Amino acid sequence: MFKIGLIISFVIGIVIKGFGIESISIITDRENLQNSITKLTIKDCTDLLQRACNCPVTINNQDAEILLKLPTIEDVFSDEPSRFQQSVSYPYLSYPSHDYTWHSGRYDQQIILELETTSFNGISCGLYGLLQEQLWFGFYHAKETYVPKLEYWPVTEDFSWTARARFDKKGFHLHTMHPIELTECLLQANHPSGLKEAKAYINWLARNQQNYFEFNLLEGIDRKEWPEYIRKVVNYGRSRGVIMGLDVSMHMVQQKAFMLYKSFPFALSSPKKQIKKNLDNLFRANWDVLSVEFSTTEYSKGNERKNKKLQLYLTELMKERKDVKLMGREHVVKKDHMLGSKKKTKAYEMTEEEKALDLQRGVLVHTVMFYSAVDEKAPVYENENLKHMYDQLEQAQKTRETWYYPESAYWVTFDNSVPMLLLPYLNARLDDIKTMDALGVKGHLTFSSGWEWGYWLNDWSIARWSWQHEFNGKPYTNTSLQCLTDVVHDVEVAGLLNQALDLQQTYIKDKELIRYMVAQSPTDELPKPANKEFHPRPKWSYKWLRKKADQGVIDSVRTNVVDQLVEFANQTHRLTNKLDELASVIEEGVPQKLFTELLNGIKITAYRAEHKAYTLSYLLSKREAELEGKAGGKDVETGNTEDLENAIAIREKALAIVKEQEKIYRYPIESLTGEYESHTAYQFGYLYPVHDLYFWDREEQQVKNDKYGPFFKLLWNMPRIIGVVD
Repeated sequence: MFKIGLIISFVIGIVIKGFGIESISIITDRENLQNSITKLTIKDCTDLLQRACNCPVTINNQDAEILLKLPTIEDVFSDEPSRFQQSVSYPYLSYPSHDYTWHSGRYDQQIILELETTSFNGISCGLYGLLQEQLWFGFYHAKETYVPKLEYWPVTEDFSWTARARFDKKGFHLHTMHPIELTECLLQANHPSGLKEAKAYINWLARNQQNYFEFNLLEGIDRKEWPEYIRKVVNYGRSRGVIMGLDVSMHMVQQKAFMLYKSFPFALSSPKKQIKKNLDNLFRANWDVLSVEFSTTEYSKGNERKNKKLQLYLTELMKERKDVKLMGREHVVKKDHMLGSKKKTKAYEMTEEEKALDLQRGVLVHTVMFYSAVDEKAPVYENENLKHMYDQLEQAQKTRETWYYPESAYWVTFDNSVPMLLLPYLNARLDDIKTMDALGVKGHLTFSSGWEWGYWLNDWSIARWSWQHEFNGKPYTNTSLQCLTDVVHDVEVAGLLNQALDLQQTYIKDKELIRYMVAQSPTDELPKPANKEFHPRPKWSYKWLRKKADQGVIDSVRTNVVDQLVEFANQTHRLTNKLDELASVIEEGVPQKLFTELLNGIKITAYRAEHKAYTLSYLLSKREAELEGKAGGKDVETGNTEDLENAIAIREKALAIVKEQEKIYRYPIESLTGEYESHTAYQFGYLYPVHDLYFWDREEQQVKNDKYGPFFKLLWNMPRIIGVVD
């Protein structure tokens, strides 16, 4: 399991002396045992291997049956620019070369594997890569690891295996603007388990050969205590070879983002003085990257001249901090869709000196949800698709350091808060990785919004896809479900899971049933011009369908939406029934638990489609009754109550799955589903609306009571989210 060339390994794997593995030793020099990156990795891998083989795993025992020989790192090679940096002519954040190659052979009674790489970072990647891609370990979650039973050495005696990093910088942004797993651990100074949890996540990054980590800083931190607290996290990350970044805003008012400056009357000193003071305080921790949001909100440009001047001032300050990179995000909202975009304002013209300074700033080109940068349809943030972001990226990387910045989940009302396990994320993220690799993009940063309900699978898959492997001269082909197949390790089960992905891709994404399966966000139900579109929304609002739809529209929605939702649900139910029957073939323990978690996610996604079909059908039946009543001179609004009863029954079935799933949540359930004061604009955990299927119940109450406005059973504190109140 968890392996490239898995079938080959099972067929021709070696049983050492017929009695399993007797001993393993890592052969290394003193420098590797003293350098923090390799020292921590060697210690971790030694412990992991010992747990797996139940045999002695030592350092520098030349008589062991299996030897893992590490190279001596030469300064002359480790200090050279990586292949990523050699071709650039703009300011660039350096990182050592970390590609690696393993060679294996049998010599008398020993099997010797020799690692080739030119940096301590490459040694770390090489050891963890060997464990996960060849020895069946699974580093799928920060809180859990699959450790196999190595009863024999599972790779061929003679092989050559090369791993090539697709991107120089690759890692994850934890979106701690939302109340996800590590939000309070990272933002609350002296959190009782904060350092432990943060280190566990950094270990996960290192084990998956990732080298970048950042998260959002919010306004409510203790500015005196927090920098000293987080410095311990930053130092640990750097000791593991991870570039440590912090996401702040220049002056973003929404979702309690940390602001480098505030306006009068909230602050009396000038913006420049505030920026300088805040930077000095934040850099009490030795950050490698400062990622800055320059917009006031996602949909507003603000005073462009003032913003650009302050951006350049910040860039000048950051330039003085040697070896620190300033990054900024490019949003998916087109400029002509922003608030105030119709006003004719003259764009700020930079001088040549300012243009040169501005190139110090790198760019993160963002895309959202389960859409790729080249999908033909991506109806998000009032766009037809996101190809304009691809164009921006292609242009930006000619003149400045540019990273691709997609999402592996989109909390609020799209996926894990509903909940749904949307498998098309896997197709989109793999397609994007191949696209960006071919384009020569230097960095890949994944925007992560929570790991429960199977969303760890997205992050784990992305991490592994960020490497390209060649085994005995043959390139390894990545597939969307390769990590999931590793978990279940059964051909028939894997085939059914592939069918589940294909069904979701066809119905939810391609046929755009996602427009109906998402929950309504507050802006969906506001009147124009406040009804900004974030996620995909229905062609007709539910209020319009209830009050104004004619029979032609009703018939169209029944055929093209309701019937399609039912068809998708029924086909998925047939698959999950077969998967339930095959559950016994899955290995007990961790694989069985993961299979159950993922299967529950697929099941509840089908129930979500079915529930939406019944609630929508009930709404349409009420409109039909009204039309028939008016035609007959009567005031009749009673719909088909059986539809509503069916919706309630479906919700109760789905709720039973939720209760089972909650038993295997990996973090304290109170922090995930409870109500509490947090640093975020949301006073509950990110799975709070899942706990009682809030969105499902709200939709039943809406169609029953004809209440379609944003304030009906409102979950969100909108003034707090948009920054009107603290």
